Amino acid sequence: MNRYLPVLTGLLAWLVCAALVTLLLYYADAKARLEAAVNVRIALNDARDAIDRRLETALAVPETLAAVIAAEERIDKGTFEAIASRLVRANPSIRNVALAPGNVITAVHPLRGNEAALGLHYAEVPAQYEAVQEAMRTRRTVIAGPIALVQGGTGLVSRTPVFVRGAGGRDTRYWGMVSLAVDVAPLFVDIRRVADHNGLDIAVRRTGDETFFGDPGVFAAKPVSMHYPLPGGGRWELAAAPHGGWASVRAVPWYVRIGLHTLALALGWLAYRMFASQGRDRMLAGRDALTGLLNRKSFDRQLGEAMLQSQPRSCALVLIDLDRFKPVNDNYGHRAGDLVLQQVAERLLQVARGSDTAYRLGGDEFALLLQGERGTRELFHLVERAAELIRQPVVLPDRRSVSVGASTGVAVFPSGDEPERASDVFDRADRALYRCKAEGRSAAAAAGSVA
Repeated sequence: MNRYLPVLTGLLAWLVCAALVTLLLYYADAKARLEAAVNVRIALNDARDAIDRRLETALAVPETLAAVIAAEERIDKGTFEAIASRLVRANPSIRNVALAPGNVITAVHPLRGNEAALGLHYAEVPAQYEAVQEAMRTRRTVIAGPIALVQGGTGLVSRTPVFVRGAGGRDTRYWGMVSLAVDVAPLFVDIRRVADHNGLDIAVRRTGDETFFGDPGVFAAKPVSMHYPLPGGGRWELAAAPHGGWASVRAVPWYVRIGLHTLALALGWLAYRMFASQGRDRMLAGRDALTGLLNRKSFDRQLGEAMLQSQPRSCALVLIDLDRFKPVNDNYGHRAGDLVLQQVAERLLQVARGSDTAYRLGGDEFALLLQGERGTRELFHLVERAAELIRQPVVLPDRRSVSVGASTGVAVFPSGDEPERASDVFDRADRALYRCKAEGRSAAAAAGSVA
């Protein structure tokens, strides 16, 4: 598990940092979208005001003509042309204005291009007559559209009823209609300008009806919407959303996002490297730098642990001291001596089984901690095998060979009913080692002298 700890730590650090970055970006984006929604509503209000200004300006034309007719109870062609031409000239979005006494169009300005409207009886055009009847009933201007015009094209049509004085001086007698046709494109030019200026998609439709301006998909894009009431009771629905959708509204640009997530990854990598380095340092602190074997510090700790765990299991400590090592250093140099020590370490690992551990205690001193039940013959064979491997020649880089011997001291523990400390076991093995050296005995004899 410990070897995976740096990886898990780095992964956890990256996930935490990435989660924090994602959370911060999420809330930043949410705030940006709220602010964007406010700005979209402001822009949509501007668009609605633009429609309002254009319609108010256009509706002043039929209202003026209606007032003249109501006052005079009549209007001749010359007067109509004079008033209409002046008013229409001031408002280029007006396509035409027509008089329909008795609901039959008898005059239209401009005449050119609108000849088809002359003689039209509203009662014969159901699509338009409904608005005419509503204007007559409410005595108010009614706007319909956009609709297909009789003279061609599509536009908004207003119907302004005219009532003249009847008996008693009241405006009770219905005279007819003043009709106004307004081009759709000029009317919505300001909406396009607002949309382009604010980076928005704006669409307009009759409530619950098909879209007549903009992309119908805007209404499905969770837009900011508002209604525009039309004279006569109808209304339009205006909707707006950021161009590219709300997902395109970001608090920070994409390259900053990539940078933040890269930083999170870098912090995870840094955490991994730090823990891996600490683990490596701890491991190296317990190992001999030259041979890679566990060092004296690890030996003291693990021998103490083995003492606690040995009951009732039998363990053995084998101390090994190299013979004839000093002449190798003196005659061939320290590099040759280092190579010999490295070879001895590799050979000790060959005789150690899974539960056994090899150590370099310092200089030319080594140790084997053998854990698990072993008979005397098996222990004797293992020590003899270790000494035999150590005695095998070591080939130097210059192809010369050197050889060393090994003196050993062995202590089996627990040795009896009396409790022992780790230092007691080490002392027994050390005394056996020195007896072996003093007597010049072979490794096999030393193994037999189990103290």
